[in-house]
Amino acid sequence: MNKKYSKWSVILSVICTITIFTSYAIAPRQPEGMMVVLLQVLFFTSIITGLLSLIFSFLGFKKKEEGFLKMIAPIIVILVLLAFVISFVLMVLSFM
Repeated sequence: MNKKYSKWSVILSVICTITIFTSYAIAPRQPEGMMVVLLQVLFFTSIITGLLSLIFSFLGFKKKEEGFLKMIAPIIVILVLLAFVISFVLMVLSFM
C-alpha cells in the first residue's frame, strides 16, 4: 500500500517543529528590519505546515493507511503546543 499521506504528514510536522523553534531561537528582544520579516515567515510557515500535517494525517486515517506514521503528526503538534503552554505557565509564575 502506498503511504503517501503518512509520509507527507511526518515531513510537514518535522518542518513545523523546526521552523517554530528556529523562529523563537533566533528572535532578539527587539527585532528590527528584515529580522521581523524572517520571523514572520518562519512563524507562519510553522502554522501552515502544522495544519497541513494534521490534514494529511487525517487523510491517512480516512484512507486506512497501515503503519504508525499517520499518528506521528498529531503527537508532534501536541508536544509543540504543550512546550509552549508549559513555557507560558513558567513565565507567568516567574512574575509572581
